[in-house]
Amino acid sequence: MLETVAVFGLGKYQLDGIKQLKQNNFKIIGFDEQKYPFSRKDVDIFYHILFTNRAKIQNICLKYKVRYLLSFNTEAPLILISKLNKNLNLSGYRSKDIELIANKIKLRNFFKSKMNLKKPKFLSFRNFTEIQREKKLLKFPLVCKPNVGSGSRGVFLARNFFELAKLFQINKNFYFTQRILLEEFIDNNEFAVEGWIYKKKFIFGCLSKKVRTEPPYLLDKNLIINYQNLKIKKKIINFLNLFVKKSNIDNMPVHFEFFERKGNIIPVDISLRGAGFGVYSNILSKIMRQSSDKILINLLMKKKIVFNKPNKKIYFLNFFSTNKKGIFKGIKNVKKLISLDTFSEIDLYKKKNSKVFPLKKGGDRIGHFLLEGYFNSIIKDINFIKKYIEAKVINE
Repeated sequence: MLETVAVFGLGKYQLDGIKQLKQNNFKIIGFDEQKYPFSRKDVDIFYHILFTNRAKIQNICLKYKVRYLLSFNTEAPLILISKLNKNLNLSGYRSKDIELIANKIKLRNFFKSKMNLKKPKFLSFRNFTEIQREKKLLKFPLVCKPNVGSGSRGVFLARNFFELAKLFQINKNFYFTQRILLEEFIDNNEFAVEGWIYKKKFIFGCLSKKVRTEPPYLLDKNLIINYQNLKIKKKIINFLNLFVKKSNIDNMPVHFEFFERKGNIIPVDISLRGAGFGVYSNILSKIMRQSSDKILINLLMKKKIVFNKPNKKIYFLNFFSTNKKGIFKGIKNVKKLISLDTFSEIDLYKKKNSKVFPLKKGGDRIGHFLLEGYFNSIIKDINFIKKYIEAKVINE
């Protein structure tokens, strides 16, 4: 008899994980908040349901005798999954681990008290009225973040109180039930690391160097994935092994974003999931020369894992966006892009002649392309792309 698993989130970048489960002969119950998600036909039974409807989802899991609850490359369902695991007495994501990671204020207090980190400095408030009352405490520029929330939703940079008030009003829906985190802005090299916690030890996957978009919205503009820097690699392995020791988290994937300043690691955010946009499922699998989704599945099912040594091939992921409202007319010099020896893929999220908007959130992105190769060839093509490749947007 087939064992049954539930997968939460059935988008395009979850498909590789679902296929890996199929290869291992699991019966798959799929849940998604969208009515027609990309991978709905790749599961055995699909439910269109809001993740807030925990009681109904729990009854469905009981009905099908679900053994494991999984999500691939998204943190949106992790609070739900951890609570279901506790209620159903299942292994996998634990509530105490997810609560620590998901709650940004709690996580920063953990870094400060358990790991003796003094940066970044931060303040938290119940509402904007409290911020107005205590505005003498603020030192700009500041990054404003909802206490609980995934990705860059509602995150912005304010250079003064006028900007803070204006941008908070624009983004207030992201803060409706959340405390407000105000954090010092650190203008330094930003990185991300992918890896796993296995048998109480951090296993390194790859390092990425990130470039953000211009303020006020701080989204990824591009990433050099599998960036080679031995000094930072050693520091981040030591940092995350200390985090593992202090937090007692085990058998989890890790996506950790941080600044490096004068040899010090300054945390930005940490998630118990793989990076999105195919970075975890596709690119990291190539770097490790083994399925990263299979690693995740075996982690959560507490099976033995043998990790390969990462290779040194580099990937450059670049997002298309615009700084004005208009009509998308395609990509300038797209044939030149495709002709590059390092070209790997291009994916457009918006159709030609559709309306596009200035970049405020991930959903405003127009698309992305990916280059793949070794250092010298990648750097040469990156310099070419910066001059000639961009989205064409005309006024309405």
